[in-house]
Amino acid sequence: PAVAKAKELGKITAALIGSPRHVHRAVRSGVDIIVAQGAEAGAHTGTIGTFTLVPQIVDACGDIPVLAAGGVATGRHVAAALAMGAAGVWTGTVWLTTVEHAGHMQPALVDKLLRATSADTVITRSESGKTFRQIRTAWSDEWETDGAPIPLKMPYQDVLVGDLLGAIDEHSIEPLLHSGAGQGIGYAKEIRPVATVMQDLVSEAERVMQGWGGR
Repeated sequence: PAVAKAKELGKITAALIGSPRHVHRAVRSGVDIIVAQGAEAGAHTGTIGTFTLVPQIVDACGDIPVLAAGGVATGRHVAAALAMGAAGVWTGTVWLTTVEHAGHMQPALVDKLLRATSADTVITRSESGKTFRQIRTAWSDEWETDGAPIPLKMPYQDVLVGDLLGAIDEHSIEPLLHSGAGQGIGYAKEIRPVATVMQDLVSEAERVMQGWGGR
């Protein structure tokens, strides 16, 4: 019903999926675009890697355009997504360390994001009850210790910890500050304007594809 209402209003609709088994239901819903998100992605994510997932989703979707997501942080990733048959990419983590976004974050959290490597993200259920990739901090570590409670199922975990997470951000409790982030955070070395990030993504992808003899 939500898809039908959106189309009635002239909107383009998309479904984000993380497994080939999700394709049939997503296509049946009538969405215009499928976003195939690999496990490298930040926030809620599945278990199948982007390189394995995207070609399978492309093959299963037929004429419906597929966007590749999960670990997309450079123009080389964009070119690789196109080579796998995707019509484009869906990006998230790459924007966390942009001027426009970082200005709304705690300086201590921005510093954590800039220092993080691709190995400094973990998947935890402690955020919402579903698998959620984020920067590793004392928050995620404590939930993994022996004797720690098992996170509740979504949405009850969020009900349980939501106010606490808000207070951590509000009072900048540095050891517990964290953010959803994909493994692509390892490419974030400085704060850059959105326009610069976009230009670099496009120009590098073009250079790579020209090297193939493509256009």
